[in-house]
Amino acid sequence: MNTQAQSNVSTIKPATKIDYNEMIEVDAHERFPEIFDPNQYKIKIRKHRHPNCQKADMHYTPDEATLRKALAWWLAPAQPKPLGFVGETGTGKTELLLFIADRFNEPVFIEKVTVGMSGERLEGGYELIVDGKGHNVTRKRYSQAACGYKYGGLVILDEVDKANEDLSTSLHLFVEGKPWTLSVFGETINKHANCRIAATANTTGGGDSDRYITSQRLDQALRSRFGWLKTKYPSKAVELEILEKNFPKLTLPIRKLMVQTADSLRTAALGKDHDGNIDNGLGCVFSTRTLVHWGFYMMTFGANRSPYESFEFSFLGSIDNDEIEEVNSVVQRVWGDDIKKPLGELIQKK
Repeated sequence: MNTQAQSNVSTIKPATKIDYNEMIEVDAHERFPEIFDPNQYKIKIRKHRHPNCQKADMHYTPDEATLRKALAWWLAPAQPKPLGFVGETGTGKTELLLFIADRFNEPVFIEKVTVGMSGERLEGGYELIVDGKGHNVTRKRYSQAACGYKYGGLVILDEVDKANEDLSTSLHLFVEGKPWTLSVFGETINKHANCRIAATANTTGGGDSDRYITSQRLDQALRSRFGWLKTKYPSKAVELEILEKNFPKLTLPIRKLMVQTADSLRTAALGKDHDGNIDNGLGCVFSTRTLVHWGFYMMTFGANRSPYESFEFSFLGSIDNDEIEEVNSVVQRVWGDDIKKPLGELIQKK
C-alpha cells in the first residue's frame, strides 16, 4: 500500500454511536412558550431526536389548563401513577401526548389496545426473517410497550378501556413500573429510568357506556393505577382558529357556520353542557377532527359543490339511519338554504 493510501486509511474515523438518552437543559419557554415565561424555568430534553420521535400536528392547539397539568406530571421527579387522558372521541387525547413528547424530543411507542388483545401480545413474539445468507431464522420482536419499557420513551396505551380481563391482568406489573416478566420470551425486563407510561380512553373503565360499546369494565385495581385527566372539545374561538390555520381561503362567516354546526350537534349528542347528561342523545359526536375533515373535503370537492356534500361525506356515515333526519334538521337551522348552495357562491358573499 502506498504512503498516500495509508494516510487516507488512517484518517477514517469510525461512526460515532448516538446516545439517545443524553439530556440537555433548556429554557422551558423555548419549548412551551404558551406556558412558561422566558427564564422562568429550566427543563431537560433529549439532545438527539430518536427515530421513534413523532412530529406533532402543527395546527394542533392544546387546552392550556390540561397542558399545564400534564406537564406537571411529566416534570415531576417520579410518576407513581401513569397519566390517563379520558374523553369523547376526537378531543385530542393522543394529540396532546404527541404534542408534549415532540417538544421533549421523546421517542413514542403506541400500543393499540383492542378487545381481543391477549396478554402475550402485549409482550411481543417471534417473527420469521431472512438473514444475510438467505436463511430463514426466527427473531425476537418486542411489542411497542416492551420496547418503551426496556429502552425508554413515552409508551401510550391507546384506548386502554378496551382491555379484556386477560390483558388487564397482564397490565398490572407494567403500569406499576415493576420488573415485568415477558413469559413469551422467558425474560424479565426492568422499567427504564426514562420510560413514562400514559393511556387514552373514552371511559375510565366502567363498562356502562351506551356510546362506546366496545369499552370494557376494567377491574378496580387497574383503574386506580392511573391518574385521569378529562379532555374536552375546544372552545368555539379555538376551533375558529384551527379552521383559519388549516383553511385560510374559507371566509369567516363560513367558518363560523361550521363551528356553530359542530357545537349544535354536540349539544344534540351530549346535552347543553356537553357533559353527557342527556336522554336519547345522538349516537355519534361531531368531533374537532371531523370538523377539520369537513373543511378539508369542502376545499377538495371545490367551489361548485355545496357545504352539505362535504358534510355528508365527512359525517353522515357515522350516524344511524334513524338519526339522519335529526342531524339534517340541526344543519338546516344553522345554515338555512346556504348549506345547499355552491361553496364559491358563499365565498363571494359579503
